[in-house]
Amino acid sequence: MTSPNDFPIHCLIGDTLENFYQLGLKDRNRHRMLLDHANGLFRTRWQGVNKATQEVLKALIGPALEYHPRFKKRLEAYSEGLGERPSEVAMGLLIPEAMSFMEKWIPGVPHNLLGCSSYFIWDEKRDALVHGRTLDFPFHNSFDVEERALQTTLDDGPVTLSFSSAGFPFPSITAMTDNGVTLALHQKFSKTFNYQGTPIFDLVFELLQNVGSREEAIRFLKKQNSITSWALYMGFSNGQVLSAEIDGENLDYNIHQATAGKLIYFCNERENKNLINHEHIPYGFQYYNEMRKNMRTQKLKSLGFNRSKEWSAEKLIRFMGVADEQKGVSSHHWQADPMTPATLQNICLIPEKAEALVIPEGAPKFFKGEVTHILDAFSRPQVKALKIKGKTNDNSYRRGVYHVMQAQVALDKGDDHQAYHHIQLAGDTFGDNPYSTICRFFFCVFQYMHETHKKSLSQLLKDFKELEGQLPSYLQDHNHLFIARLEKILKGTTSIGIDEIKHPSLQRIYEFEKKMPRLLFHKVTKELMAPRMDILDIIYPHVKASS
Repeated sequence: MTSPNDFPIHCLIGDTLENFYQLGLKDRNRHRMLLDHANGLFRTRWQGVNKATQEVLKALIGPALEYHPRFKKRLEAYSEGLGERPSEVAMGLLIPEAMSFMEKWIPGVPHNLLGCSSYFIWDEKRDALVHGRTLDFPFHNSFDVEERALQTTLDDGPVTLSFSSAGFPFPSITAMTDNGVTLALHQKFSKTFNYQGTPIFDLVFELLQNVGSREEAIRFLKKQNSITSWALYMGFSNGQVLSAEIDGENLDYNIHQATAGKLIYFCNERENKNLINHEHIPYGFQYYNEMRKNMRTQKLKSLGFNRSKEWSAEKLIRFMGVADEQKGVSSHHWQADPMTPATLQNICLIPEKAEALVIPEGAPKFFKGEVTHILDAFSRPQVKALKIKGKTNDNSYRRGVYHVMQAQVALDKGDDHQAYHHIQLAGDTFGDNPYSTICRFFFCVFQYMHETHKKSLSQLLKDFKELEGQLPSYLQDHNHLFIARLEKILKGTTSIGIDEIKHPSLQRIYEFEKKMPRLLFHKVTKELMAPRMDILDIIYPHVKASS
Protein backbone atom coordinates (compact mmCIF):
# COMPACT_ATOMS: atom_id res chain seq x y z
CA MET A 1 0.00 0.00 0.00
CA THR A 2 1.61 3.27 -1.12
CA SER A 3 1.41 6.94 -0.15
CA PRO A 4 1.43 9.78 -2.76
CA ASN A 5 5.14 10.60 -2.40
CA ASP A 6 6.35 7.04 -1.77
CA PHE A 7 5.44 5.10 -4.93
CA PRO A 8 8.02 2.37 -5.75
CA ILE A 9 9.58 2.39 -9.24
CA HIS A 10 12.07 -0.32 -10.23
CA CYS A 11 14.41 0.31 -13.18
CA LEU A 12 15.47 -2.59 -15.43
CA ILE A 13 17.92 -2.12 -18.32
CA GLY A 14 19.49 -4.63 -20.72
CA ASP A 15 18.85 -8.31 -21.36
CA THR A 16 15.24 -9.36 -20.70
CA LEU A 17 16.07 -12.74 -19.17
CA GLU A 18 18.66 -11.35 -16.76
CA ASN A 19 16.31 -8.55 -15.73
CA PHE A 20 13.36 -10.89 -15.23
CA TYR A 21 15.62 -12.93 -12.95
CA GLN A 22 16.67 -9.81 -11.03
CA LEU A 23 13.04 -8.72 -10.75
CA GLY A 24 12.22 -12.15 -9.35
CA LEU A 25 14.86 -11.59 -6.66
CA LYS A 26 13.26 -8.22 -5.81
CA ASP A 27 9.79 -9.78 -5.70
CA ARG A 28 10.80 -12.81 -3.64
CA ASN A 29 8.73 -13.01 -0.46
CA ARG A 30 6.52 -10.17 -1.77
CA HIS A 31 4.84 -12.10 -4.59
CA ARG A 32 3.17 -14.83 -2.58
CA MET A 33 -0.06 -12.98 -1.74
CA LEU A 34 -0.81 -12.25 -5.40
CA LEU A 35 0.11 -15.76 -6.55
CA ASP A 36 -2.01 -17.42 -3.86
CA HIS A 37 -4.89 -15.03 -4.57
CA ALA A 38 -4.75 -15.83 -8.30
CA ASN A 39 -4.60 -19.59 -7.73
CA GLY A 40 -7.55 -19.33 -5.34
CA LEU A 41 -9.85 -17.53 -7.77
CA PHE A 42 -11.05 -20.76 -9.37
CA ARG A 43 -11.73 -22.43 -6.04
CA THR A 44 -15.36 -23.51 -5.64
CA ARG A 45 -17.41 -25.33 -3.01
CA TRP A 46 -17.18 -28.53 -5.02
CA GLN A 47 -14.02 -30.65 -4.99
CA GLY A 48 -14.88 -32.32 -8.28
CA VAL A 49 -15.06 -28.96 -10.05
CA ASN A 50 -11.84 -27.80 -8.37
CA LYS A 51 -10.02 -30.91 -9.58
CA ALA A 52 -11.34 -30.48 -13.12
CA THR A 53 -10.32 -26.82 -13.12
CA GLN A 54 -6.77 -27.66 -12.12
CA GLU A 55 -6.57 -30.19 -14.94
CA VAL A 56 -7.75 -27.59 -17.46
CA LEU A 57 -5.16 -25.11 -16.18
CA LYS A 58 -2.40 -27.72 -16.41
CA ALA A 59 -3.51 -28.53 -19.94
CA LEU A 60 -3.28 -24.82 -20.77
CA ILE A 61 0.23 -24.45 -19.34
CA GLY A 62 1.68 -27.25 -21.49
CA PRO A 63 0.95 -25.75 -24.93
CA ALA A 64 1.71 -22.22 -23.70
CA LEU A 65 5.24 -23.30 -22.82
CA GLU A 66 5.71 -25.76 -25.67
CA TYR A 67 4.61 -23.48 -28.53
CA HIS A 68 6.12 -20.30 -27.10
CA PRO A 69 9.75 -20.86 -26.04
CA ARG A 70 10.29 -17.09 -25.66
CA PHE A 71 7.51 -16.92 -23.07
CA LYS A 72 8.86 -20.07 -21.41
CA LYS A 73 12.38 -18.65 -21.04
CA ARG A 74 11.11 -15.38 -19.59
CA LEU A 75 8.86 -17.22 -17.18
CA GLU A 76 11.69 -19.53 -16.08
CA ALA A 77 14.03 -16.59 -15.47
CA TYR A 78 11.49 -14.81 -13.29
CA SER A 79 10.55 -18.03 -11.47
CA GLU A 80 14.20 -18.76 -10.70
CA GLY A 81 14.52 -15.34 -9.07
CA LEU A 82 11.35 -15.94 -7.06
CA GLY A 83 12.45 -19.41 -6.01
CA GLU A 84 9.20 -20.89 -7.38
CA ARG A 85 8.45 -23.69 -9.83
CA PRO A 86 7.79 -22.23 -13.33
CA SER A 87 4.59 -24.27 -13.62
CA GLU A 88 3.15 -22.58 -10.51
CA VAL A 89 4.02 -19.08 -11.71
CA ALA A 90 2.69 -19.94 -15.18
CA MET A 91 -0.60 -21.05 -13.68
CA GLY A 92 -1.00 -17.72 -11.89
CA LEU A 93 -0.25 -15.75 -15.08
CA LEU A 94 -2.54 -17.85 -17.26
CA ILE A 95 -5.55 -17.79 -14.94
CA PRO A 96 -6.88 -14.55 -16.51
CA GLU A 97 -6.76 -16.32 -19.89
CA ALA A 98 -8.76 -19.25 -18.57
CA MET A 99 -11.37 -16.96 -17.02
CA SER A 100 -12.36 -15.72 -20.45
CA PHE A 101 -13.29 -19.10 -21.90
CA MET A 102 -13.67 -21.51 -18.97
CA GLU A 103 -17.46 -21.66 -19.28
CA LYS A 104 -16.86 -23.65 -22.45
CA TRP A 105 -15.90 -26.66 -20.30
CA ILE A 106 -16.53 -25.99 -16.64
CA PRO A 107 -19.47 -23.65 -16.07
CA GLY A 108 -19.30 -24.12 -12.30
CA VAL A 109 -16.22 -21.90 -12.03
CA PRO A 110 -16.90 -18.38 -10.71
CA HIS A 111 -16.25 -15.66 -13.27
CA ASN A 112 -13.93 -13.05 -11.86
CA LEU A 113 -13.00 -10.43 -14.37
CA LEU A 114 -11.00 -7.47 -15.42
CA GLY A 115 -13.91 -5.02 -15.77
CA CYS A 116 -11.86 -1.94 -16.63
CA SER A 117 -12.38 1.45 -18.25
CA SER A 118 -10.19 3.52 -20.56
CA TYR A 119 -10.52 7.25 -21.20
CA PHE A 120 -8.73 9.43 -23.76
CA ILE A 121 -8.55 13.23 -23.79
CA TRP A 122 -6.41 15.91 -25.40
CA ASP A 123 -4.75 18.06 -22.74
CA GLU A 124 -4.52 21.49 -24.41
CA LYS A 125 -2.13 23.03 -21.88
CA ARG A 126 0.28 20.13 -22.25
CA ASP A 127 -0.57 19.78 -25.96
CA ALA A 128 -0.55 16.01 -25.47
CA LEU A 129 -2.77 12.94 -25.39
CA VAL A 130 -3.75 11.59 -21.96
CA HIS A 131 -4.84 7.98 -21.50
CA GLY A 132 -6.78 7.39 -18.30
CA ARG A 133 -6.90 3.78 -17.18
CA THR A 134 -9.09 2.13 -14.55
CA LEU A 135 -8.22 -1.50 -13.75
CA ASP A 136 -10.99 -3.57 -12.15
CA PHE A 137 -10.28 -6.98 -10.64
CA PRO A 138 -11.08 -8.64 -7.26
CA PHE A 139 -7.45 -8.64 -6.08
CA HIS A 140 -7.95 -6.46 -3.01
CA ASN A 141 -5.47 -7.00 -0.18
CA SER A 142 -2.86 -8.45 -2.57
CA PHE A 143 -2.34 -6.44 -5.78
CA ASP A 144 -2.89 -3.05 -4.12
CA VAL A 145 -0.65 -3.90 -1.17
CA GLU A 146 2.37 -4.57 -3.41
CA GLU A 147 1.66 -2.23 -6.33
CA ARG A 148 4.63 -0.70 -8.10
CA ALA A 149 5.85 0.70 -11.41
CA LEU A 150 8.57 -0.74 -13.66
CA GLN A 151 10.76 1.41 -15.86
CA THR A 152 12.21 -1.02 -18.40
CA THR A 153 14.60 -0.71 -21.35
CA LEU A 154 14.96 -4.30 -22.49
CA ASP A 155 16.71 -5.82 -25.52
CA ASP A 156 17.13 -2.41 -27.22
CA GLY A 157 13.39 -1.76 -27.06
CA PRO A 158 11.79 1.55 -26.06
CA VAL A 159 11.83 2.86 -22.51
CA THR A 160 8.59 1.65 -20.95
CA LEU A 161 6.86 2.68 -17.75
CA SER A 162 4.33 0.06 -16.64
CA PHE A 163 2.15 -0.40 -13.57
CA SER A 164 1.37 -3.69 -11.84
CA SER A 165 2.25 -5.52 -8.62
CA ALA A 166 4.93 -7.77 -7.15
CA GLY A 167 4.39 -11.22 -8.65
CA PHE A 168 3.78 -9.86 -12.16
CA PRO A 169 6.90 -9.33 -14.33
CA PHE A 170 5.43 -8.37 -17.72
CA PRO A 171 4.82 -4.69 -18.61
CA SER A 172 1.52 -5.70 -20.15
CA ILE A 173 -1.46 -4.42 -18.14
CA THR A 174 -1.07 -0.63 -18.02
CA ALA A 175 1.92 0.95 -19.79
CA MET A 176 3.40 3.77 -21.85
CA THR A 177 6.59 4.02 -23.91
CA ASP A 178 8.95 6.86 -24.78
CA ASN A 179 7.82 6.69 -28.42
CA GLY A 180 4.41 8.03 -27.37
CA VAL A 181 2.42 4.78 -27.10
CA THR A 182 -0.01 3.99 -24.26
CA LEU A 183 -1.75 0.68 -23.62
CA ALA A 184 -4.45 -0.71 -21.35
CA LEU A 185 -5.42 -4.39 -21.48
CA HIS A 186 -9.13 -5.17 -21.04
CA GLN A 187 -10.76 -8.58 -20.71
CA LYS A 188 -13.52 -9.91 -22.96
CA PHE A 189 -15.61 -13.07 -22.69
CA SER A 190 -16.18 -15.68 -25.38
CA LYS A 191 -15.81 -19.39 -25.98
CA THR A 192 -12.63 -18.91 -27.98
CA PHE A 193 -9.79 -21.23 -26.99
CA ASN A 194 -6.83 -21.33 -29.36
CA TYR A 195 -4.35 -23.62 -27.59
CA GLN A 196 -1.48 -22.56 -29.89
CA GLY A 197 -2.16 -18.86 -29.29
CA THR A 198 0.41 -16.60 -27.65
CA PRO A 199 -0.17 -15.89 -23.92
CA ILE A 200 -1.56 -12.37 -23.83
CA PHE A 201 1.03 -10.87 -21.48
CA ASP A 202 3.89 -11.98 -23.73
CA LEU A 203 2.01 -10.82 -26.83
CA VAL A 204 1.51 -7.34 -25.34
CA PHE A 205 5.14 -7.18 -24.23
CA GLU A 206 6.26 -7.78 -27.82
CA LEU A 207 3.70 -5.26 -29.10
CA LEU A 208 5.13 -2.53 -26.88
CA GLN A 209 8.68 -3.50 -27.85
CA ASN A 210 8.00 -3.16 -31.57
CA VAL A 211 5.44 -0.47 -32.39
CA GLY A 212 5.43 3.31 -32.29
CA SER A 213 2.36 4.19 -34.35
CA ARG A 214 -1.21 3.12 -34.92
CA GLU A 215 -0.35 1.69 -38.35
CA GLU A 216 2.49 -0.41 -36.90
CA ALA A 217 0.23 -1.65 -34.10
CA ILE A 218 -2.43 -2.84 -36.55
CA ARG A 219 0.15 -4.57 -38.76
CA PHE A 220 1.64 -6.29 -35.71
CA LEU A 221 -1.72 -7.46 -34.34
CA LYS A 222 -2.86 -8.83 -37.70
CA LYS A 223 0.04 -11.30 -37.53
CA GLN A 224 -0.77 -12.51 -34.00
CA ASN A 225 -2.88 -15.32 -32.57
CA SER A 226 -4.15 -15.13 -29.00
CA ILE A 227 -5.33 -17.90 -26.70
CA THR A 228 -8.71 -16.23 -26.14
CA SER A 229 -10.45 -12.82 -26.35
CA TRP A 230 -8.75 -9.60 -25.22
CA ALA A 231 -9.05 -5.90 -25.97
CA LEU A 232 -6.15 -3.49 -26.28
CA TYR A 233 -6.84 0.23 -25.99
CA MET A 234 -3.89 2.23 -27.28
CA GLY A 235 -3.08 5.91 -27.65
CA PHE A 236 -0.44 7.56 -29.85
CA SER A 237 1.39 10.88 -29.78
CA ASN A 238 -0.66 12.36 -32.65
CA GLY A 239 -3.89 11.88 -30.68
CA GLN A 240 -4.97 8.76 -32.55
CA VAL A 241 -6.65 6.05 -30.49
CA LEU A 242 -6.88 2.36 -31.41
CA SER A 243 -9.50 0.09 -29.86
CA ALA A 244 -8.54 -3.42 -30.94
CA GLU A 245 -9.94 -6.82 -29.99
CA ILE A 246 -7.84 -9.90 -30.63
CA ASP A 247 -9.89 -13.10 -30.47
CA GLY A 248 -7.83 -16.16 -31.29
CA GLU A 249 -7.00 -15.79 -34.98
CA ASN A 250 -9.39 -12.87 -35.50
CA LEU A 251 -8.83 -9.14 -35.10
CA ASP A 252 -11.46 -6.42 -34.97
CA TYR A 253 -10.52 -2.81 -34.45
CA ASN A 254 -11.77 0.77 -34.64
CA ILE A 255 -9.87 4.04 -34.95
CA HIS A 256 -10.66 7.23 -33.07
CA GLN A 257 -9.17 10.71 -32.75
CA ALA A 258 -8.81 12.65 -29.51
CA THR A 259 -9.61 16.35 -29.88
CA ALA A 260 -9.93 19.31 -27.52
CA GLY A 261 -13.00 19.18 -25.27
CA LYS A 262 -13.83 15.55 -26.11
CA LEU A 263 -13.86 12.57 -23.73
CA ILE A 264 -13.53 9.14 -25.38
CA TYR A 265 -14.62 6.24 -23.16
CA PHE A 266 -14.30 2.45 -23.44
CA CYS A 267 -15.37 -0.31 -21.03
CA ASN A 268 -15.65 -3.97 -22.13
CA GLU A 269 -17.93 -3.94 -25.14
CA ARG A 270 -17.11 -6.00 -28.22
CA GLU A 271 -15.44 -4.01 -30.99
CA ASN A 272 -17.53 -5.94 -33.49
CA LYS A 273 -21.11 -5.33 -32.32
CA ASN A 274 -22.26 -8.45 -34.19
CA LEU A 275 -20.29 -10.55 -31.70
CA ILE A 276 -22.29 -9.40 -28.65
CA ASN A 277 -23.81 -12.57 -27.17
CA HIS A 278 -26.12 -12.37 -24.18
CA GLU A 279 -25.81 -16.15 -23.73
CA HIS A 280 -22.21 -15.89 -22.52
CA ILE A 281 -21.68 -16.01 -18.80
CA PRO A 282 -21.87 -13.54 -17.11
CA TYR A 283 -25.32 -12.97 -18.65
CA GLY A 284 -25.63 -9.41 -17.38
CA PHE A 285 -22.25 -8.12 -18.52
CA GLN A 286 -23.61 -6.13 -21.47
CA TYR A 287 -26.18 -4.60 -19.13
CA TYR A 288 -23.35 -3.76 -16.71
CA ASN A 289 -21.37 -2.10 -19.52
CA GLU A 290 -24.41 -0.02 -20.48
CA MET A 291 -24.78 1.17 -16.89
CA ARG A 292 -21.16 2.32 -16.75
CA LYS A 293 -21.48 4.15 -20.09
CA ASN A 294 -24.62 5.89 -18.87
CA MET A 295 -22.96 6.92 -15.62
CA ARG A 296 -19.96 8.28 -17.49
CA THR A 297 -22.37 10.67 -19.24
CA GLN A 298 -24.25 11.42 -16.03
CA LYS A 299 -21.02 12.22 -14.17
CA LEU A 300 -20.11 14.85 -16.73
CA LYS A 301 -23.17 16.75 -15.51
CA SER A 302 -23.18 15.91 -11.81
CA LEU A 303 -19.48 16.74 -11.33
CA GLY A 304 -19.66 19.87 -13.48
CA PHE A 305 -17.35 18.65 -16.25
CA ASN A 306 -19.89 19.44 -18.98
CA ARG A 307 -19.27 23.14 -18.28
CA SER A 308 -15.55 22.77 -18.89
CA LYS A 309 -14.27 23.36 -22.40
CA GLU A 310 -10.78 22.15 -21.57
CA TRP A 311 -9.73 18.76 -20.28
CA SER A 312 -6.48 18.14 -18.43
CA ALA A 313 -4.82 15.13 -16.88
CA GLU A 314 -5.61 16.56 -13.44
CA LYS A 315 -9.31 16.87 -14.29
CA LEU A 316 -9.39 13.39 -15.77
CA ILE A 317 -7.80 11.65 -12.76
CA ARG A 318 -10.37 13.33 -10.53
CA PHE A 319 -13.20 12.38 -12.90
CA MET A 320 -12.04 8.75 -12.88
CA GLY A 321 -11.63 8.56 -9.10
CA VAL A 322 -14.89 10.16 -7.97
CA ALA A 323 -18.12 8.16 -8.19
CA ASP A 324 -21.52 9.75 -8.67
CA GLU A 325 -23.17 8.87 -5.35
CA GLN A 326 -26.63 9.28 -6.95
CA LYS A 327 -28.08 10.85 -3.81
CA GLY A 328 -31.81 11.25 -4.13
CA VAL A 329 -32.03 8.74 -6.99
CA SER A 330 -34.49 5.91 -6.47
CA SER A 331 -32.74 2.56 -6.04
CA HIS A 332 -34.71 1.26 -9.05
CA HIS A 333 -32.87 3.78 -11.24
CA TRP A 334 -29.48 3.33 -9.56
CA GLN A 335 -26.61 2.47 -11.95
CA ALA A 336 -23.07 1.18 -11.55
CA ASP A 337 -20.36 3.84 -11.80
CA PRO A 338 -17.14 3.27 -13.81
CA MET A 339 -15.41 3.77 -10.43
CA THR A 340 -16.31 0.33 -9.03
CA PRO A 341 -15.69 -1.66 -5.83
CA ALA A 342 -13.07 -3.66 -7.78
CA THR A 343 -10.99 -0.66 -8.94
CA LEU A 344 -7.30 -1.49 -8.33
CA GLN A 345 -5.77 1.24 -10.49
CA ASN A 346 -6.71 4.77 -11.51
CA ILE A 347 -3.84 6.11 -13.63
CA CYS A 348 -3.33 8.82 -16.26
CA LEU A 349 -0.54 8.17 -18.78
CA ILE A 350 1.06 11.16 -20.61
CA PRO A 351 4.02 9.74 -22.55
CA GLU A 352 4.70 12.89 -24.63
CA LYS A 353 5.51 14.72 -21.40
CA ALA A 354 7.04 11.68 -19.63
CA GLU A 355 4.43 12.07 -16.87
CA ALA A 356 1.91 9.91 -15.07
CA LEU A 357 -0.69 10.61 -12.40
CA VAL A 358 -1.56 7.77 -10.03
CA ILE A 359 -4.19 7.52 -7.31
CA PRO A 360 -2.19 5.89 -4.49
CA GLU A 361 -2.96 3.94 -1.31
CA GLY A 362 -5.31 0.99 -0.88
CA ALA A 363 -8.12 -0.05 -3.21
CA PRO A 364 -10.77 0.89 -4.23
CA LYS A 365 -8.80 3.77 -5.77
CA PHE A 366 -10.92 6.78 -4.88
CA PHE A 367 -9.63 10.30 -5.50
CA LYS A 368 -9.11 12.02 -2.14
CA GLY A 369 -7.55 15.34 -3.20
CA GLU A 370 -3.94 14.21 -3.60
CA VAL A 371 -2.28 11.98 -6.20
CA THR A 372 1.17 10.63 -7.05
CA HIS A 373 2.81 12.66 -9.82
CA ILE A 374 5.56 10.85 -11.70
CA LEU A 375 7.93 13.14 -13.66
CA ASP A 376 10.83 12.28 -15.99
CA ALA A 377 9.28 8.86 -16.35
CA PHE A 378 11.68 7.71 -19.08
CA SER A 379 14.95 8.94 -17.58
CA ARG A 380 15.31 9.32 -13.81
CA PRO A 381 11.76 9.13 -12.47
CA GLN A 382 10.79 11.60 -9.77
CA VAL A 383 7.82 10.93 -7.51
CA LYS A 384 5.94 13.81 -5.90
CA ALA A 385 2.62 14.35 -4.15
CA LEU A 386 0.28 16.59 -6.14
CA LYS A 387 -2.77 18.24 -4.61
CA ILE A 388 -5.74 18.70 -6.94
CA LYS A 389 -8.78 20.76 -6.00
CA GLY A 390 -12.26 19.41 -6.57
CA LYS A 391 -15.10 17.37 -5.18
CA THR A 392 -14.37 14.04 -3.50
CA ASN A 393 -16.67 11.28 -2.31
CA ASP A 394 -18.04 11.19 1.23
CA ASN A 395 -16.04 8.97 3.55
CA SER A 396 -19.18 6.91 4.31
CA TYR A 397 -19.66 6.22 0.60
CA ARG A 398 -16.02 5.18 0.13
CA ARG A 399 -16.23 2.89 3.16
CA GLY A 400 -19.44 1.34 1.86
CA VAL A 401 -17.83 0.52 -1.49
CA TYR A 402 -14.80 -0.87 0.34
CA HIS A 403 -17.01 -3.26 2.33
CA VAL A 404 -18.81 -4.42 -0.85
CA MET A 405 -15.49 -5.53 -2.31
CA GLN A 406 -14.30 -7.07 0.94
CA ALA A 407 -17.50 -9.11 0.99
CA GLN A 408 -16.74 -10.38 -2.53
CA VAL A 409 -13.11 -11.18 -1.70
CA ALA A 410 -14.23 -13.10 1.40
CA LEU A 411 -16.77 -15.03 -0.66
CA ASP A 412 -14.09 -15.90 -3.24
CA LYS A 413 -11.87 -17.22 -0.45
CA GLY A 414 -14.71 -19.30 1.04
CA ASP A 415 -14.96 -17.18 4.20
CA ASP A 416 -18.75 -16.94 4.44
CA HIS A 417 -18.70 -15.35 7.90
CA GLN A 418 -16.63 -12.40 6.67
CA ALA A 419 -18.76 -12.11 3.54
CA TYR A 420 -21.89 -11.74 5.71
CA HIS A 421 -20.07 -9.29 7.98
CA HIS A 422 -18.87 -6.99 5.19
CA ILE A 423 -22.10 -6.90 3.18
CA GLN A 424 -23.99 -5.96 6.36
CA LEU A 425 -21.42 -3.26 7.10
CA ALA A 426 -21.73 -1.98 3.52
CA GLY A 427 -25.51 -1.61 3.79
CA ASP A 428 -25.24 0.11 7.18
CA THR A 429 -22.47 2.42 6.00
CA PHE A 430 -24.35 3.54 2.89
CA GLY A 431 -27.32 4.53 5.05
CA ASP A 432 -30.04 6.09 2.86
CA ASN A 433 -27.88 5.98 -0.28
CA PRO A 434 -29.59 3.84 -2.99
CA TYR A 435 -26.52 1.57 -3.03
CA SER A 436 -27.74 0.20 0.33
CA THR A 437 -30.67 -1.48 -1.46
CA ILE A 438 -28.24 -3.36 -3.70
CA CYS A 439 -26.45 -4.55 -0.55
CA ARG A 440 -29.75 -5.67 1.00
CA PHE A 441 -30.44 -7.77 -2.08
CA PHE A 442 -27.07 -9.53 -1.98
CA PHE A 443 -27.41 -10.07 1.78
CA CYS A 444 -30.68 -11.88 1.05
CA VAL A 445 -28.88 -13.95 -1.59
CA PHE A 446 -26.29 -14.96 1.04
CA GLN A 447 -29.12 -15.98 3.37
CA TYR A 448 -30.69 -18.13 0.65
CA MET A 449 -27.36 -19.92 0.29
CA HIS A 450 -27.10 -20.69 4.03
CA GLU A 451 -30.53 -20.75 5.71
CA THR A 452 -32.39 -24.07 5.92
CA HIS A 453 -35.14 -23.63 8.52
CA LYS A 454 -38.61 -23.05 7.06
CA LYS A 455 -39.33 -20.16 9.41
CA SER A 456 -36.15 -18.39 8.29
CA LEU A 457 -36.95 -19.09 4.64
CA SER A 458 -40.48 -17.70 5.10
CA GLN A 459 -39.01 -14.46 6.47
CA LEU A 460 -36.51 -14.42 3.61
CA LEU A 461 -39.36 -14.68 1.10
CA LYS A 462 -40.92 -11.57 2.69
CA ASP A 463 -37.56 -9.79 2.45
CA PHE A 464 -37.24 -10.52 -1.26
CA LYS A 465 -40.84 -9.40 -1.83
CA GLU A 466 -40.11 -6.13 -0.04
CA LEU A 467 -37.36 -5.51 -2.60
CA GLU A 468 -39.86 -5.70 -5.48
CA GLY A 469 -39.77 -2.50 -7.54
CA GLN A 470 -36.67 -1.23 -5.72
CA LEU A 471 -33.93 -2.84 -7.82
CA PRO A 472 -32.40 -2.04 -11.22
CA SER A 473 -34.05 -4.07 -13.96
CA TYR A 474 -31.49 -6.90 -14.28
CA LEU A 475 -31.30 -7.46 -10.51
CA GLN A 476 -35.10 -7.24 -10.43
CA ASP A 477 -35.16 -10.29 -12.72
CA HIS A 478 -32.91 -12.12 -10.27
CA ASN A 479 -35.19 -11.05 -7.42
CA HIS A 480 -38.16 -12.63 -9.24
CA LEU A 481 -36.15 -15.85 -9.53
CA PHE A 482 -35.51 -15.94 -5.77
CA ILE A 483 -39.18 -15.34 -4.98
CA ALA A 484 -40.10 -18.17 -7.34
CA ARG A 485 -37.50 -20.44 -5.73
CA LEU A 486 -38.62 -19.78 -2.18
CA GLU A 487 -42.28 -20.20 -3.07
CA LYS A 488 -41.47 -23.54 -4.68
CA ILE A 489 -39.50 -24.65 -1.59
CA LEU A 490 -42.21 -23.54 0.84
CA LYS A 491 -45.42 -24.13 -1.14
CA GLY A 492 -44.59 -26.23 -4.17
CA THR A 493 -45.92 -23.57 -6.59
CA THR A 494 -45.02 -20.01 -7.46
CA SER A 495 -46.92 -16.80 -8.14
CA ILE A 496 -44.17 -15.56 -10.48
CA GLY A 497 -44.85 -15.95 -14.19
CA ILE A 498 -42.17 -16.06 -16.87
CA ASP A 499 -43.40 -12.75 -18.33
CA GLU A 500 -42.24 -11.00 -15.17
CA ILE A 501 -38.63 -11.88 -16.08
CA LYS A 502 -37.29 -9.81 -18.96
CA HIS A 503 -33.76 -11.14 -19.64
CA PRO A 504 -33.99 -14.12 -22.06
CA SER A 505 -31.21 -16.11 -20.36
CA LEU A 506 -32.84 -15.67 -16.95
CA GLN A 507 -36.16 -16.78 -18.48
CA ARG A 508 -34.38 -19.97 -19.50
CA ILE A 509 -33.16 -20.42 -15.93
CA TYR A 510 -36.73 -19.98 -14.67
CA GLU A 511 -38.03 -22.64 -17.10
CA PHE A 512 -35.24 -25.06 -16.20
CA GLU A 513 -35.76 -24.71 -12.45
CA LYS A 514 -39.49 -25.20 -12.80
CA LYS A 515 -38.76 -28.78 -13.85
CA MET A 516 -36.39 -29.56 -10.98
CA PRO A 517 -37.75 -31.88 -8.24
CA ARG A 518 -38.82 -30.01 -5.12
CA LEU A 519 -37.09 -32.44 -2.74
CA LEU A 520 -33.56 -31.49 -3.84
CA PHE A 521 -34.34 -28.04 -5.22
CA HIS A 522 -32.96 -25.83 -2.43
CA LYS A 523 -29.82 -27.90 -1.92
CA VAL A 524 -28.94 -27.89 -5.61
CA THR A 525 -29.68 -24.23 -6.30
CA LYS A 526 -27.98 -22.82 -3.19
CA GLU A 527 -24.83 -24.87 -3.75
CA LEU A 528 -24.60 -24.02 -7.44
CA MET A 529 -24.65 -20.25 -7.55
CA ALA A 530 -21.89 -17.66 -7.41
CA PRO A 531 -22.85 -14.08 -6.44
CA ARG A 532 -20.70 -11.41 -8.13
CA MET A 533 -21.26 -8.14 -6.29
CA ASP A 534 -18.42 -6.54 -8.23
CA ILE A 535 -20.38 -6.79 -11.51
CA LEU A 536 -23.94 -6.88 -10.11
CA ASP A 537 -24.62 -10.44 -11.20
CA ILE A 538 -25.17 -14.00 -10.01
CA ILE A 539 -23.77 -16.98 -11.91
CA TYR A 540 -26.02 -20.08 -12.10
CA PRO A 541 -23.78 -22.85 -13.47
CA HIS A 542 -26.29 -25.68 -12.86
CA VAL A 543 -28.34 -24.26 -15.74
CA LYS A 544 -25.41 -23.66 -18.05
CA ALA A 545 -24.14 -27.16 -17.47
CA SER A 546 -27.49 -28.61 -18.50
CA SER A 547 -27.87 -26.61 -21.73
